[in-house]
Amino acid sequence: MNNKFEVDFFSDSRYEELTAEISYKGQILCQLNKDKGNDAIEIEFFSDSRILPETVEMKFPVDDFLKILMQTKNDLIG
Repeated sequence: MNNKFEVDFFSDSRYEELTAEISYKGQILCQLNKDKGNDAIEIEFFSDSRILPETVEMKFPVDDFLKILMQTKNDLIG
């Protein structure tokens, strides 16, 4: 799998349950939360960017992104 993805689990004050943030090359992509239950995991995409020293091209294989999404979802539920 593409190891340029990073997942951070944390408690966000906007949610009651644990959330997971997925980044690519240090740039945030989305956040998953399970406030509506394990069968209704929600994803929130971010249009704003982190200020990084270099521009990150947000282009990567779909299969890699789907794998990290499913892995993160399973870890969030587990």
